[in-house]
Amino acid sequence: MYEEFGVVTAGNNVTFKLFFPDSNKDPAQYIKGGIPHIKNIKVVGDFQGKINHKNWNINTAPGMTKQDHPKGWLYDYQTTLPDGFYQYKFFVTFENGEQRWCNDPCTKYSGQDPNHENSAFVVGGNRVQNVKPIANRLTPKDLIIYEIMIDDFVEKLFAHSNPQVQGKAPLDIIREKIDYLVDLGINAVEFMPWTATYGRNFSWGYNPFLYFAVEDRYTNPKSPELGANLDRLFRLQMLIDELHSRNIHVIMDGVFNHVDVDKNNPGRGFPYYWLYQNPQDSPFVGNFEGGGFFEELNFDNKCAQEFIFDVCKYWLDTYQIDGIRFDYTLGFFRRDGVDPGISRLISNLHGYLYGTNRTNIALMIEHLTDNRYQAIDDTNRIGATGCWYDPLMFQAFDSGLSGNVNTSIMRVMHTSRDFYPGNNPVIYIENHDHGTLVNKVGGSKVGVSREENWFKTQPYAIALLTLPGTVLIHNGQEFGDEYYLPESGPDRVRLRPVNWERSTDFIGSRLINLYKKLIQIRKDYPSLCSPFFYPDNYDERNTKFNYQGYGVDIDKDVIIYHRWGIGKDGQLEKFIIVLNCSSFAQVVDVPFPHNGRWQDLLNDEQFQVEVYWLNHQNLNSNWGRIYYAKV
Repeated sequence: MYEEFGVVTAGNNVTFKLFFPDSNKDPAQYIKGGIPHIKNIKVVGDFQGKINHKNWNINTAPGMTKQDHPKGWLYDYQTTLPDGFYQYKFFVTFENGEQRWCNDPCTKYSGQDPNHENSAFVVGGNRVQNVKPIANRLTPKDLIIYEIMIDDFVEKLFAHSNPQVQGKAPLDIIREKIDYLVDLGINAVEFMPWTATYGRNFSWGYNPFLYFAVEDRYTNPKSPELGANLDRLFRLQMLIDELHSRNIHVIMDGVFNHVDVDKNNPGRGFPYYWLYQNPQDSPFVGNFEGGGFFEELNFDNKCAQEFIFDVCKYWLDTYQIDGIRFDYTLGFFRRDGVDPGISRLISNLHGYLYGTNRTNIALMIEHLTDNRYQAIDDTNRIGATGCWYDPLMFQAFDSGLSGNVNTSIMRVMHTSRDFYPGNNPVIYIENHDHGTLVNKVGGSKVGVSREENWFKTQPYAIALLTLPGTVLIHNGQEFGDEYYLPESGPDRVRLRPVNWERSTDFIGSRLINLYKKLIQIRKDYPSLCSPFFYPDNYDERNTKFNYQGYGVDIDKDVIIYHRWGIGKDGQLEKFIIVLNCSSFAQVVDVPFPHNGRWQDLLNDEQFQVEVYWLNHQNLNSNWGRIYYAKV
């Protein structure tokens, strides 16, 4: 329903549509909240001839007509306009005489005016329609995701690339880097939030206020040509079309727990808060589960549930995205009793996707509980396809820094444990929320030497691409980009430009070649995506390998585990992975489940195994082996 509101254009015909729920007409709409107490609404914008909304002529602005709707009330206004990019706001007069400028909660464009955060629409230009779905959508467990923060990704490309990037929008620049992503070998990209955020301060995208609109700075070509302005959202269509044509899935990061509201500036921030005479009456906003960030969406009310459901449908349908990563779902999950938050949203989306014959859509949650494994049980209950899995990353941080592994690492590496069949973890050793792995293993300080610590990340990269789960690689991780990021404080959310020049230096070249090889191995042997892992239920009192030779030797800092699954040809495949996390070469005896010819896929060597062991194997420091055999 909500995706049909906002501004609807058909040729040069323009219709503004603004909806309000009313529990008197549909009792299911909300149990907390009230009516907006609106006297009248005018549509004011630069289609009247002025750009700055302070100079828009309120007196001559057209009024909206209030109409009946089965679930409440609909205000609309129709007009005809020439081709152009237009900004607008609603000027609302309430019953108590108060007047307020408000945005459109269902606008599909965010305005480019940096001072007023307007809504916007386009007449003419290339239309966003018929985005092609990916030809062969893989199951979530088969995805190797590249996490992109759009600002970080393009910053140095704008600054140091050739003049051809001038006048282009960030989404255009990403489209020109698709060859790089294809060469790396990933098969999915996850964009950190592209929806519009409130305020002029730099943002990672986690303070949304316009859910149907793309953040203007991502689509704004900063070019005066009329066609460039009209094609803003067409840029996202072209980007997704091109990624799909190269067999790369697209996942968006959705922030549905909270919205940004500027209580010091009435009318600024999430529109459905300010469109009510008393914002506390808004049924969309209110305390739900005490997430603690910004203003919570109130999922106890059906109108809020429907609003976010329609937001998801809009991006899934209009842009044919292949999945959603749901941010901070702990903030809208009710563990006790029936959960009207993320559980209902996921359930409704499963039903909707089934009804539209779409399979393998990734519905992943970031559910970071204090108990590191509680998220697994919650994921099973919620019905998500998987959840972010922090333990592996923190183990890499801690063990890489100390140079020592402990026996708890075996539970961490059994990433698939306790997930329901078909669900799986999203595994990573670095993500946008923390400093880079190269920095962490060097001490997590400003000025840590990349040259002295990059090699410590190698065994964890090998683990990442050989463990069960959906793999995620943060932009720049593949060539050992390095920066410090505080875990809290005012300097945490800041621009972290990807240092592309490091991708071709000595360290970057070594690491990027390793990642390419590991990614190709995982794609060539999809049985590595299976949930099967041994040793399971490892006895953490064992500081040496178990009696079969698997586990961890904490004196040598060596880990050995077994993976297996069905290969592309339907035959059983087996893997023995050996990781040396030590800064010293080690000698170990490697166990095997059967004799015969085994191939080390990582080091391109062949071995003949007899009596189920390869004894006295020399392992290079901070390195590993991936033994493979087909049964």
